Amino acid sequence: MRPVPVTIAAALLVAASATSALGVVSQGVFRIGADSLWARGIDGAGQTVAVLDQGFDGLDQSIAAGELPPLDQMTVKSFDAANGITGRDQLEAATQHGVRMAEIIRDVAPGVHLVLVNYHSDDEFIAATRWIADQGIPIVSHSNSILGGPFDGTGPLARAVDDAAARGVLWINSSGNFAKRHWRGTADANGVPIPLSPQPDETLAFGIGWSGAGVNAVVSVERQQDDGSWVEMARSDATHRTVPITVDGGTWRAVVRQLAGAPVPLDVFSRTVSLGSAAVADGSIATPGDAAGSLTVGAATWGDLKVADYSSRGPTEDGRQKPEIVGPTYVTSNPAFPGTGGTSASTPHVAGAAALVRQQLMATGQPADAAALRAYLVAHARDIEAKGVDAASGAGMVRVDFAPPLVRLGVTAGPRPVIRVQALDDGTMNSVTVTLDGRQVTRALGPFARYRSGLLKKGRHRIVVTAEDSSGNVVTSARAVMVR
Repeated sequence: MRPVPVTIAAALLVAASATSALGVVSQGVFRIGADSLWARGIDGAGQTVAVLDQGFDGLDQSIAAGELPPLDQMTVKSFDAANGITGRDQLEAATQHGVRMAEIIRDVAPGVHLVLVNYHSDDEFIAATRWIADQGIPIVSHSNSILGGPFDGTGPLARAVDDAAARGVLWINSSGNFAKRHWRGTADANGVPIPLSPQPDETLAFGIGWSGAGVNAVVSVERQQDDGSWVEMARSDATHRTVPITVDGGTWRAVVRQLAGAPVPLDVFSRTVSLGSAAVADGSIATPGDAAGSLTVGAATWGDLKVADYSSRGPTEDGRQKPEIVGPTYVTSNPAFPGTGGTSASTPHVAGAAALVRQQLMATGQPADAAALRAYLVAHARDIEAKGVDAASGAGMVRVDFAPPLVRLGVTAGPRPVIRVQALDDGTMNSVTVTLDGRQVTRALGPFARYRSGLLKKGRHRIVVTAEDSSGNVVTSARAVMVR
């Protein structure tokens, strides 16, 4: 198919038509180049993606708004015995989180078949992973982190992910938003305090983990009394997590204690509040993003491609690189929820991209199993740190468009030539820059640029055009003009 010049506005119109949606389409769609595959007839048709989450509250409203397809065109399965598909998050609140994730996947791959699956407890999570593998679903998007360790890929949730991956599932998991909510260090039975600064009505919830046998450690939540003493309000249980505590004012802290075994590094995660100067970004990947079988996704803002300062990063407790890739965040896939952020939003972009790539590989007879998909996505990621694999961004921003634009350059004759540039691309153009004799004379957003020069001296002049599309593909075209 011949590339055509596309502006972002035009791309949004194409996207709305492609999805039959009444609302907007995630900006991440164009950042990763998904619209370039739509132009070639690749929209996820024939592909299935499971959205595994804790809840899908607001599902009917999303369907009514056209953001998700009718219910009879999706598959819905709940493992939450108490709350059903509406579900509850880890703070026991109803959540629309799963709906937002499904909307993003549909934005990226409008032809995909969505399977909505939810759980609440750890056992329900494991049952859900087995069911997904039993159904032969090839791609899973899971935007959640569980804060009970260990965080070295050996815990029961990580093993469940590894089992699903071994059965052919491409498991795509968020890295988590814990770069400022993670502590690593050693402690004894006397405890190491971590000061907290929660707001009234904010909820405190923590998890702890470690590697190695024979160790017992806990994290507790404590409140200071008027006389200066501290009272324990919650302590991590057999799940290595504390029950949520709602703050009603006062002074609070978390305390880490190792009660048994040889000293080992301990990892503490806060579900909600920053740990301030005590935070340690390294090693802030919770489970099951720590699983070897997980393609783990960090977050970078879609506009400037900067890794979000909250985005969790490795290494894992056993020294493995995580995340492997990043996706765009701070996007709007539903006008009622502008600026959906976190690694949660990044992960379904990668899942949607995987569906597009799988359709494309299958159409051309290439291997499209989970290992091939994973390798393809990582190999074609856009290096946003300009230094190869990075601790926070992995291989870089996911993308499915690798073809640079085509440039048409026209120059009129005479001492005051008019330079006209048109960039052609199957996806969305970012910018066209024109330099004349080494000096930038114009830069236009979109596929067109025009410049009328002043009087040029006689002789040869050099025009250089640089065109870049939204997924980062760049082409440079040069031409010499002679003024006589």
